Amino acid sequence: MHPSVNRVGNQDIWEKPALVFGRVDRYEVLRPLECPHCGSHEFVEQPVAVQIQPVAQLVEHPIEIVEYQQQRCQCAHCGQTHTADWPESIVPGQDLGVSLQALLVWLGNYGHLSYEKQQELLQELGDIDIGVGTLQATNARMAAAVEDSVQSLREWVKQQPQVHVDESPWPVLGLKEWLWVSAGQDFCVFHAADTRSRAELVEQLGEAFDGVISSDDYSVYNGYPVKGQQKCLAHLRRHFKKVVKLNHGHNPVLGQALQNS
Repeated sequence: MHPSVNRVGNQDIWEKPALVFGRVDRYEVLRPLECPHCGSHEFVEQPVAVQIQPVAQLVEHPIEIVEYQQQRCQCAHCGQTHTADWPESIVPGQDLGVSLQALLVWLGNYGHLSYEKQQELLQELGDIDIGVGTLQATNARMAAAVEDSVQSLREWVKQQPQVHVDESPWPVLGLKEWLWVSAGQDFCVFHAADTRSRAELVEQLGEAFDGVISSDDYSVYNGYPVKGQQKCLAHLRRHFKKVVKLNHGHNPVLGQALQNS
């Protein structure tokens, strides 16, 4: 996108849209230091033109070390002593701030960044050395903190009118596990399991589901008590192609008709 030019007084203001940024955290004014024509270092205070260039920058110290000094003070009026509250951005006794812990947990779970690479990131961005044990404890604390919310979400999913369910192999420490997912508009819940059996489906949606399940044609879903089932259209189309190849009777015509429907 090309910058636009607006005339303000006797200045040309070249404006480049901030695009996805939507904000400016800091302004930096750039003025010429020397006239290449005559060598002068003096310029008229009012600029002739201004070109605006928003840039997302990585600041010099993305991670800062803050020493909080919690003071206990005496009231000048009544003489009682009181201790200041810790800010909500920290957890007393923990070395990492709340926002930094949240970022590391997001990187580790959603971004699949190993603890070792998280250590490298902290060293590069903050020049700090954090042990793997601290990172593991941080992840465990976060998991415990959201456990009740996740369980509430699992119960809520069981009441939805339609849920998409699927399962995929998930290697864990060299062992083949299964990662199940129950999803719909605006929600997605994962379920880590040892098996691909019906028991895992029951664990997610209950003994019966009073709604519509969208799934592939894996046998676990067949016969499950449900109000309705919507099979994956890609899987159905794959079966219709096989029907077309059955060169007897009306199978080819029927299979083609089903593909075109």
